[in-house]
Amino acid sequence: MKHTAQEIIDQYGPAYFGQMGASISHDIKNCLAIINENAGLMSDHLMMAQKGVPPDIDRFSGIIRRIEKQIARADGILKSLNAFSHSMDKPEQQIDLDEAVGLVLGLGARIIANKGIKVNHTQAPDKLYVNGSLFFLLSLIWSILENITENLASNAILNIFSMEDENKQICLSFQCEQPFASNFDRQANSQALALLKAKLVLDDQYTKADLVFGR
Repeated sequence: MKHTAQEIIDQYGPAYFGQMGASISHDIKNCLAIINENAGLMSDHLMMAQKGVPPDIDRFSGIIRRIEKQIARADGILKSLNAFSHSMDKPEQQIDLDEAVGLVLGLGARIIANKGIKVNHTQAPDKLYVNGSLFFLLSLIWSILENITENLASNAILNIFSMEDENKQICLSFQCEQPFASNFDRQANSQALALLKAKLVLDDQYTKADLVFGR
């Protein structure tokens, strides 16, 4: 049964947005907690200085650097959130594949890290573009990542390669030395795959999955 893009968004969009929203809000809360902690330390140093204790410039500078680091981190998180929020603006557009992968990994970084899995993304030498909905591409890549990492042991390494395959088709390849879960969400994936004119090819050992985009 074929579904329209809007029907798929209505069915699967809220869950994906909710999962990412929860992860992002948790990351921002961590940034604020660290900033608040260091602001407290700064206040302690100022109080000591008011009492005549010479300020420790090195420690004071270290506090400022930690605050600046968390501000930059929060700014990056919010930029990712903004890009994610606009991912449904256009039903059809030209998408930089590596930028999309980077956004997916940035949005889901905490979830993947909590699984103890390291993900390496190797970008293609040249820009690779696919046509379609950015939202569907993001949700599809994330769905594949979730299924692959579901049963991987902690400390596993997942390698992602953006490339042109031997048939000159754009390919996003997920590879791991350990076998990963084979029970991909067929219904959700098949609908997103159809809209992106793509296919998912798994090897017999379930150590490699290729997301191949047609031309």
